[in-house]
Amino acid sequence: MRRLTCLTALLLSTAACSADGDDMDGIVEGDDDAEFVQPGSDDPSARMWEKAGTWYPEDRDELDAAVHALLDAVENPEGRRRAAAVVPPHASLKFSGPTAAELFARIEIPDTVLILAPDHWGNDTRASIWTEGPWLVPGHAIEIDYELMAKLTDALPDLQSSREAFSHHESEMMLPWLQALRPDVKIVPVAIFDNSKNDFPDFDVDRINEYGAAIAAVVRAEEEAGREVLIMATTDLVHHETKQDAAVQDEQLMEHIVGLDVQGLHGYVTAESITIGGEIVTSIMMSALLELGYDSMDLISLGDSLHANSDETDVIGYPAAAAWKN
Repeated sequence: MRRLTCLTALLLSTAACSADGDDMDGIVEGDDDAEFVQPGSDDPSARMWEKAGTWYPEDRDELDAAVHALLDAVENPEGRRRAAAVVPPHASLKFSGPTAAELFARIEIPDTVLILAPDHWGNDTRASIWTEGPWLVPGHAIEIDYELMAKLTDALPDLQSSREAFSHHESEMMLPWLQALRPDVKIVPVAIFDNSKNDFPDFDVDRINEYGAAIAAVVRAEEEAGREVLIMATTDLVHHETKQDAAVQDEQLMEHIVGLDVQGLHGYVTAESITIGGEIVTSIMMSALLELGYDSMDLISLGDSLHANSDETDVIGYPAAAAWKN
């Protein structure tokens, strides 16, 4: 029987959006076994976690307890729904976990999730797709949907295979939620260089729409064949702004995002140098939704870092939004 240990230890401190993580070997301790062998730990092509032990627990029992405690705290009388696309944040469980839980408590996870995430460092390719082995999270090895990966690579030939582009936290922070809600899910991670210090680097509206149209065509074909794909575009909102400025800017950002106003979001971020950290992948998701016949998203929650860091001069914003299936 898995333990529900104290949440103060489980939700861990550490960064609102970036910090170094700890590596470990293939042995994960848990209540059920003296020594539990991490699935996928013997696969040299697998991606080992980078943030377990700092941004979320590295003990698999404690990870499940932490995630389910956040989910259980959400009041959700409507139950879970199928979504075409969602926008969760990607900071640590301590910082953006409560906002992310508002989203993940409401959605059904289908067989496959297409993760669109920023690459905040850009040390390798600027538009990347993961083509190697499973992604490891304590207790699970999340498999790759190689068929969908190949179709996306064909549709977007400038996506380059890379490990380095996925070596940090941005895509990884989706895994604590996915492993808890659907451990047999398959994923296809895509990363685009973008961070809070750059405004739509290398992506004008035309290129955003090219990506959106290509992804929409692939997703539509999958669904016509009976395979459901959830588009998950992860971003945090403004970074290191005052409480007052963050509230105003985040509200404006979300107005564009939920309205699927790609041109408006691009214009606002570039004209005002807004410190959002994932505007490109969010805009690509918005464009794909428009191609799929959607005209808006629901804003589920708009959170910030103040519950974890009370400094009102250093606020980071966190979104939660969904486009529900027609």
